[in-house]
Amino acid sequence: MKKIISLSFALLFVFTVAVGFSSAQTKNPVVSQTVFVKMDAGKDGVITVAEHSAYWQGRFKEVDADKDGKIIAAEFEAAVKDSFGAQDADNDSILVAQEYIACWCGPNAKIPQKAKATKKLDANNDGKISDDECAVFWMARFKDVDENKDQKITRDEFLKAMRKIFKEIDKDGNGIITVEEHSYFWKQRAALQKKGK
Repeated sequence: MKKIISLSFALLFVFTVAVGFSSAQTKNPVVSQTVFVKMDAGKDGVITVAEHSAYWQGRFKEVDADKDGKIIAAEFEAAVKDSFGAQDADNDSILVAQEYIACWCGPNAKIPQKAKATKKLDANNDGKISDDECAVFWMARFKDVDENKDQKITRDEFLKAMRKIFKEIDKDGNGIITVEEHSYFWKQRAALQKKGK
């Protein structure tokens, strides 16, 4: 039975699609604390809009280490390093496609062998996101973060991509992400996701 994720899954990246991967990606990681698992508060295999929203609000509080209602670059970078470590199931300081997909879509998600470019999780517009749609979408993000196109994401590549995201969220460019900037960023991403941008 396929897991189905409710629409309005606002996203961290908007990138291009990936096709085909080498045998280096045949690792089969065991990922117990995937983003999917963390978002699925009801433990029913479905991510609701409320669960999704609660997850990202909770992430702000987790990243804000000193609990002052702001995220500075050092706090953001520490959270990014933790995120990389959580995805790196075999602790080799490299992410392969299966590790990345497993984190976002669950450990049973399969790497798409051929995929049509898409910027929407709900590619068929049925209001739900299947395992296949999730894997295709996040495989696209994987390829974009993989800057040198060697079918692996190093810690440096990951940090570089996340620093770009920090700058996008930090709307006024002062090196601090406020709750308002964080909220605005996710609302804009949700709107773009609905339009498929």
